[in-house]
Amino acid sequence: MNSVRKLLLNLFLFVLIASFVSCQNTDSQNQSVQESTPKNIIFLLGDGMGYPQITAAKYAHGNLNMTSMPYSGTVYTHSHDSKVTDSASSATAFACGFKTINGMLGVLPDGTTPVQSIAHYANELGKSTALMATSRITHATPAAYAIHHNDRGEEYIIAEKFVDSGIDMLLGAGSNYFLPESAGGTRPDDRNLISEMEEMGYLYLDSEEQLSQIAGQDRVIAFLEGGDLGQAAERGDQAGQLVDAAINQLSQNEEGFFMMIEGSQIDWQGHANEAELMIEELIDFDGIVGNVLDFAEQDGNTLVIVTADHETGGLTLPSAGDGEFSYNYSTGGHTAEHVPIFSFGPSAEQFKGTFDNTEIARKLFSIWGKEIQE
Repeated sequence: MNSVRKLLLNLFLFVLIASFVSCQNTDSQNQSVQESTPKNIIFLLGDGMGYPQITAAKYAHGNLNMTSMPYSGTVYTHSHDSKVTDSASSATAFACGFKTINGMLGVLPDGTTPVQSIAHYANELGKSTALMATSRITHATPAAYAIHHNDRGEEYIIAEKFVDSGIDMLLGAGSNYFLPESAGGTRPDDRNLISEMEEMGYLYLDSEEQLSQIAGQDRVIAFLEGGDLGQAAERGDQAGQLVDAAINQLSQNEEGFFMMIEGSQIDWQGHANEAELMIEELIDFDGIVGNVLDFAEQDGNTLVIVTADHETGGLTLPSAGDGEFSYNYSTGGHTAEHVPIFSFGPSAEQFKGTFDNTEIARKLFSIWGKEIQE
């Protein structure tokens, strides 16, 4: 009888321990799933930044922040109608997850059907949103996250659409497109879009000295120039200050945030075949990547992605003798070359390998709980 009772006791203890271990494993798995879903996403885009540009900058500067990120991959860039994309169609692809025709923003190839961007989806989730560029905010890349339009060149109309876009922070430059001539802008009509947005609760800033006022403000327009920011050597740390001030405020939202940061002028120097100036722009952009990674490492709940929309200039680095190379451009336009992608943080492993640029948005939507339907 004693042996039977002892056997039953041992069996009971075995079941109890097994149940405890199972619960612990389940809790561990749930915690792992929780940790793999980032609260924040920061997407950094080096416009025109292909593999040759990164290689050249690394030789000129040394190790780069972006190439230190733990995961990397390769992205296809073609648009709906061309093997060589422009910034509008590529931005629509990685913001919304759909191919479109060169020149179109946030719409399908029919030119009228809008597609949601990851920024607008973030707003739906209660997250804060911010777009920052070293160009004017009405330029193709930031515009694709905020508006729907079939012609990237109509920037005064694009500015009008920004008014009701719902994006919480617009950072960089471009006040000329928002203000009439009577208020110091270049709009061909009398609309003062800045005043309209101030009535909607936006704080408007137009100088570096005012950036500390971003703290405590949920909706901000910070345009430091009427057109575009100056070249890297001229603008100093303007871009870094904008990003740091914005992230400090965005991170106050308990639901999290989405931010897109574009190093716009890497592309412009590629168009001009100016290798040294391109490297300056890329190093400036990489400095911002470093600031973002510092925040993400400390925060622990932020996914950081760095990529490009296309390569510009057809840059190659042929031998120049004596162990050196020269800069050789084959075009003043874009090319069909694939581009790199680097990632860090929760879910970063999803961005290794080789995939189409539409997969960037589709992965981001999925990470935050939505599958894009065709």
